[in-house]
Amino acid sequence: MGHWSRKIVAMRVLTRMILIFSIVLVALLVVGLRTGRIPTGIRGEWEWLRLGEKVHLDWASMALGASGVAVFSVMAGLGYRSLRQAATTTREALWLAGLLVAAIAVQVAIPIGAPYGYGLTRWALVNYLPGSSGYFRIARDRAAPDPIRFLAEYPVWIESQDSLHIGTHPPGLILAECLLLSTMERHPGLAESLTDWMPEPVQAGFRSLSPPPRRHERAALFVTALITLVACAGTVVPLYLLARSSMPAHAAWAAAALWPVTSAANLFQPDADTAYPLLSTAAWALAAWSARWTGRRSAFVLAAASGIVMGLGMAFTLALLPVGLIVALIVATDSSVRPVRRIGLIAATGVGFLAVVLGGWIASGANPFVIWSWNLHHHARFYDEYPRTYRVWLWANGIELAIAIGLPTAVWAMVGMVSPRSLPRPAWATLAVLFLVNLTGRNMGEVARLWLLFMPPITIAAAKGLDRLGVGPIAVAITTATIGAQTLALQAMIQVVYPV
Repeated sequence: MGHWSRKIVAMRVLTRMILIFSIVLVALLVVGLRTGRIPTGIRGEWEWLRLGEKVHLDWASMALGASGVAVFSVMAGLGYRSLRQAATTTREALWLAGLLVAAIAVQVAIPIGAPYGYGLTRWALVNYLPGSSGYFRIARDRAAPDPIRFLAEYPVWIESQDSLHIGTHPPGLILAECLLLSTMERHPGLAESLTDWMPEPVQAGFRSLSPPPRRHERAALFVTALITLVACAGTVVPLYLLARSSMPAHAAWAAAALWPVTSAANLFQPDADTAYPLLSTAAWALAAWSARWTGRRSAFVLAAASGIVMGLGMAFTLALLPVGLIVALIVATDSSVRPVRRIGLIAATGVGFLAVVLGGWIASGANPFVIWSWNLHHHARFYDEYPRTYRVWLWANGIELAIAIGLPTAVWAMVGMVSPRSLPRPAWATLAVLFLVNLTGRNMGEVARLWLLFMPPITIAAAKGLDRLGVGPIAVAITTATIGAQTLALQAMIQVVYPV
């Protein structure tokens, strides 16, 4: 047997061992959580709630959810094989369009397999209950009568808010709910069609509320859930483009195909945090391609567009701040671009960002820098009110992140990091920033939700691991199915988006 033949055999054996190891890890996680041997956080400080003993699974619904994951996994393998054989622009576009549709479908199928009241029912409840978010209630009761005035007064109003959801966020989510509420109220026919079209579990969720929301309110909440779903699933498009900036088509496909079944991306819907990965990944993809683009003018347009995306995102969450650091790292470390041009691209990104921020300030009269300063103040106050042990969360966050992205993804990402120099820049830049964020202690707990917008590049590291061993489509399908199985199991045991 020749040298290359022995190497191929060794890689196949190693691939099988990694797949088996990933399956065993997921099985141990499920058994550990089921028996209570694995905690869901740090006792006495923060733990995700477990579902009550009275909650029983509907095995028929679970089978439907599992079938959706199985079909998606087969597609993941077929797309990988097709793009590895030939990657024309047309073929890539068609497969990516198919992946977008399949991602939306599987993220609807997965919650169907959840216990009753914890699946699609949460589309009605999560954004309505003030303990889950609170943005809808403020939009309806305070901002809706005069949203322009509310926005202008926001810098003063935010000063007196809490250290939880509302006090730590800019006004974007509240204004988005105002827009949806006013649209549905002005178009009762559209609101009626939407409420009639709702799946039965969503309608049941609204019926469980007392008093039940009015029709236009139900329609607005339903559209909020749909937008969140499409945004979260739609992350596959910029994720593929981001990976494609430095990887072959089949590897970029693997990175994108891992995302739709990621545990955190499914368990936290329709919380707004699941929509943010679309913004962060789009900003990174635009930045990466701005450095790769040969045309000078087009490159600077892409860089400015990256800044615009981040500026828009900052209207919703300050978590976009570290995203900007990752953008700078992606561009600044591209050795194929002259240093002067790298500086110019980063400056163009800043111009795009400031154009949106200053334009919003002029249009609304609300000083964003005052709002952000109060948001940061309230966030820092959180740990005074809810003390956490820094050294404990330092390692606990890493474990929770591995579970949140899916243990198989984490395993393949470690394989991809065996040779750090060959790791795509978006992956190592994101991991480096997360390491720094963790060291600062800005996030101690709940990173499965708070770090959602940083998770897509980790699938790029996992795809690098898959590509390093030259795996085939079956390995990609098994990996995707194993992550999906973990997600199905977690949603049957842990409560993450309902009020504590």
